[in-house]
Amino acid sequence: MVDVKVGTFNVLNLARPGEQFYPDQRPYTSTEFDRKADWIAEQLRRMDADVVGFQEVFHAEALQEVCKRSGLYTGGTVVAPGADGVSGPRLGLATRLPVTEAATTVERFPAGVDVPAEGVALPVGNFSRPVLRARLRLDETREVTVFVVHLKSKRPIRAAGADEHEPREEALGKARALVRRASEAAALRFLVLDEIVGNARPAIVLGDLNDATRAVTTDIVMGDEPSRFWPRREQKPAYWDRVLYSAHEINSRLAGRDVSYTHIFNGHYENLDHVLVSQEFYDGNPQHIGEVANVRYFNDHLFDSRLSNDDRDRIVSDHAQLVAEIRLRDG
Repeated sequence: MVDVKVGTFNVLNLARPGEQFYPDQRPYTSTEFDRKADWIAEQLRRMDADVVGFQEVFHAEALQEVCKRSGLYTGGTVVAPGADGVSGPRLGLATRLPVTEAATTVERFPAGVDVPAEGVALPVGNFSRPVLRARLRLDETREVTVFVVHLKSKRPIRAAGADEHEPREEALGKARALVRRASEAAALRFLVLDEIVGNARPAIVLGDLNDATRAVTTDIVMGDEPSRFWPRREQKPAYWDRVLYSAHEINSRLAGRDVSYTHIFNGHYENLDHVLVSQEFYDGNPQHIGEVANVRYFNDHLFDSRLSNDDRDRIVSDHAQLVAEIRLRDG
């Protein structure tokens, strides 16, 4: 058996030195960029993943630099389509696995996401951060499709000129953010279904979903397994064929406990970053080609601001890094 390690890494505003990335953020100095690049490179060495999906990449050259410093992807592929410094935060991919279909991005929602029911339609037509999709070779005969994603955060979407301290506007802002995140989750689900239904090719979703494993928005992306009594036995394989499984949940079952978190905000410890796999990597599937054997969380740089007097440092990420080890069966 061979282990393939896949991970996700929100790098927190990775941009070239001297270049503005947000209007209210000063550019990194050369010294700051070197510190940030060295920290990311060291985290990548700790992760030692064959495939990493990145969030919050502003410049493709900056991602290529940090991956070069890690020494892990020489001869591999490092891309961040659209990360040109003016298009906002984008997604990136570093892989030691051969690429069989080059990384592309999906910005517009697939057809059908906006279909209304009972007078309700999803009023969003695009991803706030375009989804990255690539196809990689696992071994001589098998491929895997990888999606790198970053769904809308819980940060309120406020009306122009609204008072950010007004509680009613805060409630509306969080509701708007949820509508966008739910819409993006549904659109991502459409992309995943197009990839996994009716074939035996596995898929993996890597990214910051900005919600917990069993939050509604994450559940939308994963889909529902058939229950014990529904639907009929002969219909259940079609349901399993469309489900994604959380590496976090698989690992918690294997380990017998859950002490993980990938983000801390105002005293709340949450798992916002995820690795989701199709049934080809789920050991409950008799025809699985591999299985999630272990998940590691690199979160020792995170701290609870309610308990510590330390200041948050923009050099390091405000998210943990997550790596799932997938044990492949012989092909």
